[in-house]
Amino acid sequence: MGMAGLRLAAGRRQPVREPDAVQETERQGVCRLPAGPAGLVRRAGVSRFRRVSGAPILLHSRASSTLVAEQVFERGFMDFFYGSRVGLILSELLLKRRWFSRAYGASRKRAASRRQIDGFVRQYGIDLSEVELPVEDYRSFNDFFTRRLKPGARPLPADCKTLASPADARVLAWDIVDGLVVPVKSRAFTVAQLLGDDTLAHEYWGGTCCVLRLAPADYHRFIHIDRGTQGPVRRINGYLHSVSPLALRNMLAVFTENAREYCRIETEQFGPVIHVDVGAMVVGRIVQHRPEGGPVERGEEKGYFEFGGSTVILLFKAGAVELDADIRSYSAQGIETIVLQGERIGRSSAS
Repeated sequence: MGMAGLRLAAGRRQPVREPDAVQETERQGVCRLPAGPAGLVRRAGVSRFRRVSGAPILLHSRASSTLVAEQVFERGFMDFFYGSRVGLILSELLLKRRWFSRAYGASRKRAASRRQIDGFVRQYGIDLSEVELPVEDYRSFNDFFTRRLKPGARPLPADCKTLASPADARVLAWDIVDGLVVPVKSRAFTVAQLLGDDTLAHEYWGGTCCVLRLAPADYHRFIHIDRGTQGPVRRINGYLHSVSPLALRNMLAVFTENAREYCRIETEQFGPVIHVDVGAMVVGRIVQHRPEGGPVERGEEKGYFEFGGSTVILLFKAGAVELDADIRSYSAQGIETIVLQGERIGRSSAS
């Protein structure tokens, strides 16, 4: 399949019944793997391969109070590269490399890519009434991908103690136990691996980790969750694996291998929060509005992802936040909850 034939897919959802399988809660340990060519097969996840080709990605829809199935980005492509042993090895050799994502992302910035916008809008039901500009005003596909919305399209709850989602996303949340995050149906990772800082990571033992996955069809700008003071952004270089659930189920701890940027924010309602922005396959780059840090306001745009799907991770200290019960319940089953930017996902524990 040529790169020109790759189609974006992540938005249309169809209601499905909940199978017994979603009750399964799997806990997997940290995967310690050898370095160098000899470890390639194990690094590709083949030694712990789980066939997930064709299995639906179930999401919890608050709007309909049902489970829905996500249409996965280029499903056949993803099933091969992240659902087969051969594909996993090829993804290790090719797809996760930064040059691959740079080249593909650059092609989405060309004027010729504008012709893909109309089909993208139709296929994934993007609501143009909330988009800031008419479609014809966007100069490239990436220009539309990083679109702004009209004022008021993503309102914040009036109560400043409410934890609002920083992005349109699918959210999962877990406790941080002895520094370890153990996602259901995915690879475990430590906060120290995520941040590359043992001392800072230790401060968040016993806390909460929220993972917000942005699919390609989502609004890709993200905001500050509270008023406070942001520290400087630290960048950790890495690969660019897909963040699709298909990849997460059969790969290493993607969040600790992918390129990512994080900062510590001293917030008024939630205490010191770590905000991590994780790059992903074909993401051109992560744009930060305050890379040097400074004072920030609740709801202020923090930055945006260029073309591709991406992830935001929030780390809270012990006792700082109470997440909504539905998010906790579905996360325990490995099921993401669909949220919009500004939608309530929890509340500050501070009195």
